[in-house]
Amino acid sequence: MSIIIGLMKWKTALILVTALLLVGLFTAWLLAPRVENFEPADSPLHGLQPLSISFSRPMNPESIELNFNIDSILPGEFYWNETLNKFTFIPQKSWPSGESITVQLNSKARSRIKLPLLGNKSWSITVSPPLLVYLWPADRESNLYLVNTETGENQTLVIEETGILDYTVTPDGLSILYSVINKNGDSFIISLDRLSGTTTSTIECSGGLCRSPQISPDGSLLAYTFISREPGVQPGIRIYDLEENTHTVLGDPEDYLDNPLWSPSSWLSYYNHTQQRYVFWNPITSQELTLPNETGGDGSWSADGRYFVCTEILYISETLAPRHLLQYDLTEKTVFDLSRGNFLEDLNPSFSPQGLILAYSRKSLDPEKWSPGRQLWVMDIEGEQISPLTAAVDYHHTSIVWHPDGNQLAYVRYNQAKLSDPPEIWLINQDGTDNLRLIINGFAPTWIP
Repeated sequence: MSIIIGLMKWKTALILVTALLLVGLFTAWLLAPRVENFEPADSPLHGLQPLSISFSRPMNPESIELNFNIDSILPGEFYWNETLNKFTFIPQKSWPSGESITVQLNSKARSRIKLPLLGNKSWSITVSPPLLVYLWPADRESNLYLVNTETGENQTLVIEETGILDYTVTPDGLSILYSVINKNGDSFIISLDRLSGTTTSTIECSGGLCRSPQISPDGSLLAYTFISREPGVQPGIRIYDLEENTHTVLGDPEDYLDNPLWSPSSWLSYYNHTQQRYVFWNPITSQELTLPNETGGDGSWSADGRYFVCTEILYISETLAPRHLLQYDLTEKTVFDLSRGNFLEDLNPSFSPQGLILAYSRKSLDPEKWSPGRQLWVMDIEGEQISPLTAAVDYHHTSIVWHPDGNQLAYVRYNQAKLSDPPEIWLINQDGTDNLRLIINGFAPTWIP
């Protein structure tokens, strides 16, 4: 009898332990963290777009970082949102364009109460190739559009009833800041979130017109030209701190300033019409450098931020005044003439994002070689090599922008023999091959990562 009672107690204890074990396992299963959402789920990655994983439970952020892997091995920063139980990875460099990447999260990632994730997780996601933003149409109120140059697919980004004047793309490629004038004549700089399509007013330009917005490389400062409606007040350059919501006015209010342009090293160049010089301003130290120049217009910064190239008129004789490209070295404070020959007109410089390769438009002032249009040329400054990419003599080639990989250029061309023809946006390889028309009646192209 005692043996039977002992067996019954043993069975009861075994059942109880088993039941407790099952309850414990079930409770652990209920409390175990799960991935609830991965973003972006069904759309390609762009530029510096973040990746986010949302969990059902509060997590140990360090364990996520240790068990989070991306096969492209991009450097980046990690953030944990306590309120949303969301883990976010923000790359420091743009995602590899046109590729497919795999994101993995190992089940060793643990919750705050040290329960493991239920199973390994893996996601495959494609990266968008760089896309080309442009304004269209040129003959009436223009708006922002985007084209995939590989597929030819077009997308409308935003439509403003009164049209868009000009724009700038943020360094991460996720926002576009553009200037508009509404029906009442009020001017604004508006921010477009490219992924959601939502717009917000960033600056209300009361008392004047805001033009030529330019965002700094770190995305914190917005430079623009402010044109006052008040009689006698000169256009000037303003800097808006997007983080502090404060304004800085540059230069002397008596001087006419325009054409702001940031360098990759965060110097701002602009042109002083009154004093006929370029000014280079450092927002951190407030240091200023100047370069005398009678021509003005657009310039271009080298990828390392050391060199600035602009156009200048050279008075050779009473009847000959060619325009040459001058390279200013901000480190050595020296100027070098890049154009060779007295019968050349070089304009519209544009530095490649790779090395010291410069694209520009050129035509000859020699009567025997003269043509109505300026052709697209490329110069290797270090190798001292130059070559033409186009030979369409009736067309001006301008608004040159390099593909982020430095292998292609987009540009706008205008028919000088038939001025009623609309402008066209074209794409060409750096070696002059595969010259392709992309858009008719479009202008102001910009690559977006």
